[in-house]
Amino acid sequence: MVAFKSLSAIAALSFVNTAQAWYNDLPSCLAPFEPFVYSGCYDNGQPGQKEALSLRSDLDQNNMTVETCVAHCKGNNYRLAGLSYYGVCYCGQTVSTALLPEEQCSFPCSGDSSETCGGDTEINIYMDPTFKCLEEQNDISEYSPVGCWTDESSQGKALFYRQDNLDSKTLTTEKCLKSCLKGGFPFAGTEYGGECYCGVVIGNGTSLATDPSTCNVPCNGNKGETCGGPGRLSLYVATDLQSLEPCGDDSPPDSSSSSSSSSSVATTTTTTAVTTTPVVTYPATTTTTTPAITTTTTRPVTTTTTTTTAPVCTSTSVIPSTCEYKVGRWCSNPLPDWTDKKGCLAAYASCAIQSASCFLKAGFPEALRCFEYKEWCIKQNKYCYSGGSCNKSDWHHQSPPKGGDYPTTQTTTYPCPTTVTTKTTTKATTTTPAPTASCPVAYPTGICQQPSNRWYGYGPGNPVGGIELPAVTCNNIKNDYYAGNVFKLYTEKDSHKCRSYTRPKCSNACSDACKAQFQQCESVYTEGCKAGRFNRHWNDADKACKAQYKDCLGVNKWVKDTGCNTWYDGCASTGY
Repeated sequence: MVAFKSLSAIAALSFVNTAQAWYNDLPSCLAPFEPFVYSGCYDNGQPGQKEALSLRSDLDQNNMTVETCVAHCKGNNYRLAGLSYYGVCYCGQTVSTALLPEEQCSFPCSGDSSETCGGDTEINIYMDPTFKCLEEQNDISEYSPVGCWTDESSQGKALFYRQDNLDSKTLTTEKCLKSCLKGGFPFAGTEYGGECYCGVVIGNGTSLATDPSTCNVPCNGNKGETCGGPGRLSLYVATDLQSLEPCGDDSPPDSSSSSSSSSSVATTTTTTAVTTTPVVTYPATTTTTTPAITTTTTRPVTTTTTTTTAPVCTSTSVIPSTCEYKVGRWCSNPLPDWTDKKGCLAAYASCAIQSASCFLKAGFPEALRCFEYKEWCIKQNKYCYSGGSCNKSDWHHQSPPKGGDYPTTQTTTYPCPTTVTTKTTTKATTTTPAPTASCPVAYPTGICQQPSNRWYGYGPGNPVGGIELPAVTCNNIKNDYYAGNVFKLYTEKDSHKCRSYTRPKCSNACSDACKAQFQQCESVYTEGCKAGRFNRHWNDADKACKAQYKDCLGVNKWVKDTGCNTWYDGCASTGY
């Protein structure tokens, strides 16, 4: 095993300039692995500041343990794992903040109160000892060229960390490799003459280009070098920056590693197959596929079926759709049924508040069709005021959702009791997908304010690229609301997975909303401009997204924690 140098190694990983990224998490590591080693309590940044680790995972923060987070980061090929604020799991390659006194990390983990999960703005960090020490990797000659790589998958970018700290106008291959090396990233790539990306894995849906000549754009800072092309990366890899024992590796793990992997709940997407074997519990002594024949001294019970005399009952179950409107890799939750204007407006709130998760999860270029979903919700709101038949069936007839599934029926027959005549009953199942909201939620922005800028032309009702600020409003999960987490940031279609906040943390909520809007703006609008989908140069779109993000943090720094003061009828009062 690789020797671990806790303090010196973590110090070498500190204070590096790593760009933030929007990243689709891979599954957690299911196989046994070498346990991560605790490194210390670190500053996780104030609202609007850079966080200690680059990736904040999508894991459920309400049932988090150290083992769960570590297994997730291992499955995603990261060197570091971190836990903050009771159960927010982070992964990263380097630490960008300072070491703090241990007592400042004092919050119990939501899934195991005997473990510590950081603090308000503190984070407990663990390191994978199967990585070589980063301070030993100090030469860009570690990187070897892979070739011309495609970067136009609907599932996301080939490499996820864009190095915005580099000047696009003077970019060279050397500058890009140095930036990725400093961040501890094993993969590096240049694109379209002036873009540099780094990563720990290569994104799904990308591959070696069949025509290497499509990487044909000279680097802006050195015309003698090639820096990818449109939708193409000049890709490099440094194997010494990768784990010596990645998830699924056949090397025997340390005997204590079982505790680190016991909480893994998903298989990985690596080439190692993970097979789930069903447990057979009956008959307990049977070891062949031949049915067991049991002898007995008692008289066997004989069952006689008489289908000609017994009446037959039929039960038809209506199974609701779990995907009403589909865009790329994203599906919306079905809107609740309604028969009047009040129910219709509640359904609109459920529809509209899911648009943020569409832009974040659909994947480019399919995410461009999230604008169609957003327009579909707006049309549904207008329908509520139309004065005609006000019900979901009529609305679907007028404007059917796109790409999703329709409800299905399942019919079963069974012998009726002898006193009951033959009949057919129809009933709807009570199984429904996880709700976006268990009650109406204010939309579009709640307590957070969309900034304005005359130079770039954005303002309330007119955000950059038409991508609204995600809603921060009342927490619709009753037990979480009464636990003190009054506000919730709605960036997931299932609101149980959305991050919640106490009143003193409402500025943090708006800061996270600004970040989510910026991620959507860059990954959908800027990329759309680059692909010619919008009438704007992508570089100008990129500047507008960044300016809006900066203004958003500024205008919401002192946001007031008003509203959401009571809970009634199972709902938090919005007051907006």
